[in-house]
Amino acid sequence: MYKSSFLTGRLMIREYKKSDIDGFLRVVHQKEILATTYGIPENYTRRHAKWWMRILRQNRIYKTSYEYAVILRENGEYIGNVGLINIDPRHYHADISYYIDKDYMNQGIATEASLAMLEYGFSELGFRKINGVCMSVNIPSRRVMEKIGMSYEGTLRKDLYKDGIFYDLDRFSILKEEYYTGSKVEN
Repeated sequence: MYKSSFLTGRLMIREYKKSDIDGFLRVVHQKEILATTYGIPENYTRRHAKWWMRILRQNRIYKTSYEYAVILRENGEYIGNVGLINIDPRHYHADISYYIDKDYMNQGIATEASLAMLEYGFSELGFRKINGVCMSVNIPSRRVMEKIGMSYEGTLRKDLYKDGIFYDLDRFSILKEEYYTGSKVEN
């Protein structure tokens, strides 16, 4: 079942609105995001952002991905994105994705948002497995996946070509039973 929003301790995770475009562009243009996020092109424009938000709506309709704006509850500021993408209903799994404004990194926000997505994916959408992939050079993203209980599955060598360089990708996953027993989740 599709949910349009979630509340966590510090965050409102909700559908994107047109009013998020300026915050979205501010965050995706940060060099820290561009350098370690493989799905964001370097020259993202307002036109691209509007197009992407239309695609998000289509993805929800076709149930291929659910991506959300990450908003600070205390002040309503847009600080990032979290979602379940590459949904495969036949095999009951999806990939988790996220990025957080550089000014809010290392505060547990990506972990908090990602745990909300795991709960949603397992309890509401019925997934049996949720995967995660990050560029091997993106140590903070790897750490988030470890904190939310994901297990390292391996490295896809030179699997991503970005800005003229081939990068390795690290693959992680968590099974529904691991999530609910808490056998892998760090406190």
